[in-house]
Amino acid sequence: MSKILIIGPDRTTIKLYEAAISFQGLQTITTSDIREAVKMIDQKPSLVLLDITTPNLGDINLIKEIQEKDNIPLIIVADIKKDHALSEHSIEGVCEYLSKSETSVGDIIKEVRKVIGENKK
Repeated sequence: MSKILIIGPDRTTIKLYEAAISFQGLQTITTSDIREAVKMIDQKPSLVLLDITTPNLGDINLIKEIQEKDNIPLIIVADIKKDHALSEHSIEGVCEYLSKSETSVGDIIKEVRKVIGENKK
């Protein structure tokens, strides 16, 4: 069974993604703490869904950590436009970048399923 690590800025956001992903029959692990997220990567999730507005994200290069650990697929979700995020954060190697204002939860789930489907080889 695929396991999705959800990292978000608050419990409300995390619960929204967790409910939608769990409804698809996928296992989830969640956190709003970046240091805890680094440890959770050791659980080898099938994919990481990261809300880039999570507090303290700049304190740890989480994206680099994810890429160094078995090159785990990463989807970034944010309230900010992609162009701004590209200038503010190093997001090389990200599978997908989704803007919350332009993407429904259903679209996020479709992207999660697409990415993990591509990695079930």
